[in-house]
Amino acid sequence: SQRTTALKDIIKGEEVGGSDFDEGQGGVRLAMESAIKITGTLEKSSSSPPKILDIANPTRYTKMTEFNMDDIKATMESSGVTLICTGTGKEMYKDPGSAIEAEITFAPVEAARSALSSTPSASLSNAKNVVLNFVGGDELVLNEVLEGAVELIDGLDIGDGCMVNLNSLCHSSFPVDMASVTVVATKGEAASGDEGEGVAGSVGGGEMYFQQGKWWTVVKED
Repeated sequence: SQRTTALKDIIKGEEVGGSDFDEGQGGVRLAMESAIKITGTLEKSSSSPPKILDIANPTRYTKMTEFNMDDIKATMESSGVTLICTGTGKEMYKDPGSAIEAEITFAPVEAARSALSSTPSASLSNAKNVVLNFVGGDELVLNEVLEGAVELIDGLDIGDGCMVNLNSLCHSSFPVDMASVTVVATKGEAASGDEGEGVAGSVGGGEMYFQQGKWWTVVKED
């Protein structure tokens, strides 16, 4: 048509032998290399399901920082941070066949169930603050993380009125179909990262992620 003919001079395909697309343009590389964290607060109650009190806007970090657990144990002890349990899950899709609906298992929910199946290193009945640290790839979905968080709160020995901080972190270097969760208890009510600077500050606030056999965190300076 006449309209198509007019547009062909405007919409052009990539020329053969042309230069490759620069991922640095328009902040594409920055977005790919960034770690995105969403935080929230939940509350445990024996008379009702866990309540989501608030969800904060996403925070971007330029990188994730790996740390050695042996190097940070002294910081954990001095900050009153106790590692309770960890778990890893993988998203699974089951072909429905002749059934009406497919069966999908979400990675964060499986991670929560994996953590609950392990033996907790300490009781949470007297904990004032519990931190749930979820981490996964770029496709980590907040609603799935919240579903996993609720299962953890219901399944763990958390006392009524205990405040539960949630960290949901995604990064492109991690597999998109997997997620892990690390549960820690802290002695105070400070949010993650309020205990100082660097890795020690983040871990001192209860923010630590176990993924692919390594320990990670993000620091506010990044």
